[in-house]
Amino acid sequence: MTADPIVERVDARVLRVPLPQPMRPFGYEAITVCFVSVVADGIEGTGFAYTLDAGIGITAAMVEEVVGPAFAGRRLSRWAATGAEVLALTRRLSSTAYTAAVSAVDIAVWDLRARLADSPLWRLLGGVPDPVPFYGSGRGGHLMPVARLADLNAAYLEEGFAAVKVGVGAVPPAEDVARVAALRSAVGEAATIMVDGSERLGIADALDLGRRLDPFGLAWFEEPLPAEDVDGYRLLAERLTTPLATGEHFQQLATQAHYLRATNVAYYQPDAALGGGVTGALRMAALVTAQSRRIAWHSLADLHIHLAAATPGSDWVEDFPILDAVIEDPLRPVAGTALPPDRAGHGIRWDRAALDHYTVSGRSPARDERKTA
Repeated sequence: MTADPIVERVDARVLRVPLPQPMRPFGYEAITVCFVSVVADGIEGTGFAYTLDAGIGITAAMVEEVVGPAFAGRRLSRWAATGAEVLALTRRLSSTAYTAAVSAVDIAVWDLRARLADSPLWRLLGGVPDPVPFYGSGRGGHLMPVARLADLNAAYLEEGFAAVKVGVGAVPPAEDVARVAALRSAVGEAATIMVDGSERLGIADALDLGRRLDPFGLAWFEEPLPAEDVDGYRLLAERLTTPLATGEHFQQLATQAHYLRATNVAYYQPDAALGGGVTGALRMAALVTAQSRRIAWHSLADLHIHLAAATPGSDWVEDFPILDAVIEDPLRPVAGTALPPDRAGHGIRWDRAALDHYTVSGRSPARDERKTA
């Protein structure tokens, strides 16, 4: 096996992956995914970016037309330089399309590096295999009836989760308070509860709802405002007792740095599939922990558990199972935590037949064309 192999191929395809039924009250039946394959020495690394809305085809096109051609034929160690070159090439395009494409390829590159080293990703990143706390958030959609919301989230605790998160902000404040009260009754006083506003509110409504929710002792009030409203988050952090959380939509390190300077937001939620891959997410996390704030990794537990294991200051990993339909054995917690997997790479075992079934455009090479580490 070559110490620094040449990249043979970078492929991208678009999937439309159905969400589990309990997640559909969030308002979506499926997500669209840019699934990336990077091959060197006959070994494949895989990565992905995703959106709950349309538009992921732009990301796949960026991989196929810009990032892939720039990287294929180069040494694997040249990935950082390639990313800088791609940024220069795409300077006049939206950073959204560029960052999502680089995120997917970067995840695949790190998976490939770890596979070539026959190491789990967390170990390659210098992490430790300690148990990581999980919280469940796929059964708290804002369109879900209160009784069903309470029952499904109580079941989370029975299944070994340490905490649960539900959506707020889509109904009048009194109804949200009733939903959280019913949830607290269902899961008990000892359970940890988070709420997520999904950027639905303005500052006045967020302040009103936040004050009504303060007595519940919530772990955090997530994204009550659009992520761009830095001044709004500063004000809320000053006036609410409940800690605030944001960061899943941050794509640039500069955004993270600005928030840390301008606000007292307590929790940040990096997402490697949206914020520059493993490289970008770890840079954001390092910046957060240097300022003594806390990390709660957003979604994609099967990937983010590796980053949590490598990041002091990581409090939680979110289990929001958006890719379960194409994963053979997704991680699940025991007694509220999960151990980082010991398989080489990120350790995600893709259901190749399901990947092919849900592919809507792009290449779908046969499984027997690949080797696996």
